[in-house]
Amino acid sequence: MMTTQPTYFAIIPAHVRYAKTISANAKLLYGEISALCHQQGYCWASNDYFARLYDVSKTSISKWINQLKEQGFVTVELQYKKNSKEIDKRHIRIVEEPMKQKELTPPTNVIAPIEEKFKENKTVNTKKNKTMNKKHQYKEEHMRLAKMLHMNLSKDFPKEMSKVNINDWASEMYLLNRQDGVKIEDINHMIDWLKSNDFWSRHIRHPKKLREKFERLVVESKKGKTTTSKTETLPDWFSQSIKETPASEEDMFDIKQKILAFQMS
Repeated sequence: MMTTQPTYFAIIPAHVRYAKTISANAKLLYGEISALCHQQGYCWASNDYFARLYDVSKTSISKWINQLKEQGFVTVELQYKKNSKEIDKRHIRIVEEPMKQKELTPPTNVIAPIEEKFKENKTVNTKKNKTMNKKHQYKEEHMRLAKMLHMNLSKDFPKEMSKVNINDWASEMYLLNRQDGVKIEDINHMIDWLKSNDFWSRHIRHPKKLREKFERLVVESKKGKTTTSKTETLPDWFSQSIKETPASEEDMFDIKQKILAFQMS
């Protein structure tokens, strides 16, 4: 006979162990329920507790309890909160003499734990693959741009560039082109320009930085193209002095002094 003293031992009787109408995990859960029933005559643990204990979903726990209940191995008593349909407590009790007519009843919604895990893993892997595909979405032209930037930087930063994930770089080039709306030829031109600019070539060492600073880089790359050189107008006396030939050493000295004074003014 089972004692009423608390115990860590679980008991699974033969009629439960060899029942073909419930899953193996339902039998294991029966043993856990029997261990908890020894303390107060019933099990009060929640589905969340069992789910964390066996590392499965609460839905699985609910199905296993229903299998045990339908086969007459346990009874489930629900207590609701006052004036509410919300469950306050649940008491699960072991049935010592299961109903004979229940023994041949086929199980309902029996899902093997391996199958359930497979479904969960399949869902996770599918989501992961979709995320990976989305992350590494790029075309051949974007990979070319990534390799181009990488090659330009490899000479000055060999150690850093050796750790680069070129697929990530190609994805950033894709975003710069498709999401930010920058033309391929403009990206190509900018990477080429960076190679000739000592300051920016050292600061733009990742396509993310290129995306972030692209508009400013466009402005920087245009500097010097629109700059016009300032032409200084020489004074009249300088032109007149040049026409007076030949000039004496004294005159030349006087001209040089005037030029020097003009430049310093």
